[in-house]
Amino acid sequence: MTQETTTPYEPGVRRAVVDGTGPPVTKGWTARYALASTGMWLAFLTPAQVQLARQAEVFAPDGKEALLGLATGVGAAVTAVAVPAFGAVSDRTRSRFGRRRPWVALGSLLAAVGLLLLATATGAVTMVCGWAVAQLGLSAVQAGLVATIPDRVPRPQLGTVAGWAGMTQMLGALLGTVLVNQLVTGLVAGYAACAVIAVAAVVPFLAGHREEDTRGAASAPAAPAPAASAPSAGPAGTGAASAPAKTGRPLRARLSAVPRDLLWTWVSRFLVVLGFALVTQYLLYYLTDALHVEDPQQAMLTVTAATVLCAMAAALIAGRWSDRVGRRRVFVAAGGAAMGLGALGLALVPSWPVTVGAAIAVGTGFGTFLAVDLAVIASVLPSADDTGRDLGIFAIATATPQVLAPLLAVPVLAVSGYGGLYLLTALVSAAGGAAVLLVRSVR
Repeated sequence: MTQETTTPYEPGVRRAVVDGTGPPVTKGWTARYALASTGMWLAFLTPAQVQLARQAEVFAPDGKEALLGLATGVGAAVTAVAVPAFGAVSDRTRSRFGRRRPWVALGSLLAAVGLLLLATATGAVTMVCGWAVAQLGLSAVQAGLVATIPDRVPRPQLGTVAGWAGMTQMLGALLGTVLVNQLVTGLVAGYAACAVIAVAAVVPFLAGHREEDTRGAASAPAAPAPAASAPSAGPAGTGAASAPAKTGRPLRARLSAVPRDLLWTWVSRFLVVLGFALVTQYLLYYLTDALHVEDPQQAMLTVTAATVLCAMAAALIAGRWSDRVGRRRVFVAAGGAAMGLGALGLALVPSWPVTVGAAIAVGTGFGTFLAVDLAVIASVLPSADDTGRDLGIFAIATATPQVLAPLLAVPVLAVSGYGGLYLLTALVSAAGGAAVLLVRSVR
């Protein structure tokens, strides 16, 4: 069943998502995309979750928390700025290889350079600079890969492919943890392995994905829109708020349609990602200080595995299911509610069995959200001319919560402990899922 809209968009504007008459993507294309995305997330999440913390302890034993916070903060700032920038540049790229492929290729090479700089870092300054370079390269890869979905995937397959894309984030985190904890345990070897994977993972995708030669294109390389309706981009993230006189629709009516949907979709992603950051960043301390488990590291591994595996399974199932029923918003809302339920269990019943159950609920909810939310985002993008830029705006909704979560958690923990923290997490996650119900152009 195809996805329908309840609010009409600008007549004559080439929508970002390919309609149902477009050629379907093959399983091979989806597999190559999933491999490239997994490699990107592995190269990003492995240093962020493991390697940087170890390196900070080496360079600043007495100030490791501050150094780690500085590195991750700088990295998040780079991502928040670079992904929208690379997305906008890729929208306007004119090359024989198309719009997206050059940035995926160049970004993976730059990411490898940054990771190798981290491997050879001799102090705090080179560590932070190396991570900033790596983040810059990974931002280019992310901008190119994510924009490829609305560029290439027809609407009837959007949920399925988005499900695979959502699954790769959790798979990259899991494989990266195994890589640097079991296979290559040294800092230098771990960073070098991430650098190799960052490049190797995108090669099959670059070789198998074909884009039109855009060197002679006046705007975007897709099928041209009618000459009388070519739009100009509005403010970042609003897209369709342009060319009001060419449609006959009042400007006020159009501003209340497309920009509103983009806003609520952005708010939904921001709040749910913030909820996930709150529930995971302090989980080790929760296991140690609240539950007093005998082996916190092993308990953390168990909880993480349950979360990741459930998220991966949920992403694949929810994405395909949303395609079949032709609905998106209910899945996003249910994902946020499931995360909220898991966090509520942590807040009200601090016990090991409840913690495992909460991990399952949070993983299932976050996986469902990751898959279908990406399909919602692709569906509300107003114009194919600015797909990369508009998608890049959503990278801010993903990066900012990683920095904001500690700023919220510290005062909440000081006042009300872990019960208060996870109660806040439950409210934030559920509100994030519910926010998508205010999106009117997606069922």
